[in-house]
Amino acid sequence: MKKICFVTAARSEYGLLKWLMSDIDKCEEFKLQIIVTGGHLSAEQGHTIDQIIEDGFDITYIVDSKLDTSSTARIAESMGRMSEGFAVAFEKLEPDYLVVLGDRYELLPICNTAFVMRIPIIHLSGGDVTEGAIDDGVRNAVSMLADYHFPGTEESAKNIIRMRGSNMNVWSVGEPGLDSFNREKLLGREELANNLGLNPNKRWGLMTYHAETRESIDYNLENVVACIEELVKEDIQTLVTYANADFGGKQINECVEEQAKKYPDKIVVIPSLGHYRYLSYMKQVDLVIGNSSSGIVEAPFMNIPVINIGDRQKGRYQCGNVLQCEPNRAAISSAIKVTLGSKLVHHNDLNYWGDGHTSERILSILKENISK
Repeated sequence: MKKICFVTAARSEYGLLKWLMSDIDKCEEFKLQIIVTGGHLSAEQGHTIDQIIEDGFDITYIVDSKLDTSSTARIAESMGRMSEGFAVAFEKLEPDYLVVLGDRYELLPICNTAFVMRIPIIHLSGGDVTEGAIDDGVRNAVSMLADYHFPGTEESAKNIIRMRGSNMNVWSVGEPGLDSFNREKLLGREELANNLGLNPNKRWGLMTYHAETRESIDYNLENVVACIEELVKEDIQTLVTYANADFGGKQINECVEEQAKKYPDKIVVIPSLGHYRYLSYMKQVDLVIGNSSSGIVEAPFMNIPVINIGDRQKGRYQCGNVLQCEPNRAAISSAIKVTLGSKLVHHNDLNYWGDGHTSERILSILKENISK
């Protein structure tokens, strides 16, 4: 049996990897290994390692890098500790292949270590473009180190082929986060209201704002405050989830907590919903606002209106349900009014990111190409 090692460092990527991990675990050709690191071990991020365990996965190894996001220097130090930890982990586990997803900065030390130790890398969701964050550079660096590529779209596949100068081992398969819509029964509105302490008779909103890592902390906080203060002017109850473990994320989380204290009947903050509750809640909302990739990729699959603020997702294709918004109070206010006042229109590009069968495709390709 080939040992396939998955690494997850953040709640967001775990939700996207979950179904492929499950399929690999059930496959007789492969043995699943799971290494947990990064933000999963942080109480501030919701200690989301607990969610992985609750989902029934056996965690093979934990690499605790003592993640510190208080400055870019501290993040770099955390990445150094991660390199050391993964050298030990890989030497002990001896994986045949490493599976990683996306563009988190944690992937640099992880994939550098695997590359040096001659462990072939399988990269999911490469080839995208996000000009407003350092993620772009990370994603492309991982693509250059990886041996097998599973981008979400044909356009992303072309980007990888152009970067690498070869179409070898590049398969466009769709985004794996959409698989949950076909493989799980999402929670209903009443159940969510009871679970999250919300009023089921009000309109609901979902806000997730991550740091634009090429901009100042003040810039990010101004946008967060503008979003919340403009939302509370409307007859809508908004659930806000925490920012990722990036530089500036801690300040954003402190900011949303302060704002929630001012408007307890309209703003509810939950550090992490987990992928299942997050998608269940998203399906019930009148709008998604912020700059999370979930608004770009998952929300179109349900035809949920999205207000995407600023440049964090710049370069990614935006489906017809997405309203791009300038990062200033006047534009945010106008976008909220337009979105809440418009009737839902069905757009013809809502399956751009996939059809919810990505993990099945990847497993089939892996069986054909690496199982022997």
